[in-house]
Amino acid sequence: MSYKGFVQNGVVIFAEPVQLAPGTEVRIEPVAPSASGFWESPSLEDLLRRQGVMPAGAGEQGLGGWPEDELDDGFEDAVASWRARELEWAP
Repeated sequence: MSYKGFVQNGVVIFAEPVQLAPGTEVRIEPVAPSASGFWESPSLEDLLRRQGVMPAGAGEQGLGGWPEDELDDGFEDAVASWRARELEWAP
């Protein structure tokens, strides 16, 4: 049986909990050896591809908007009054 994980600070961290008896002999094999090394500076696209993350697309897609029924909920007025009170208390 094999388990997946990664090395962090010289210790193997399993992706899922693994129950092994103390003293169990194991073999650790790197999945893909690092071709470059410590000073590697991959592009953002490279990092996304390696981690299996898909780009979100155009920036406007993630902006969304404020819910229509909450556009005039009085929040801005409350903040303005809090700021005014803070200025009154300032020395």
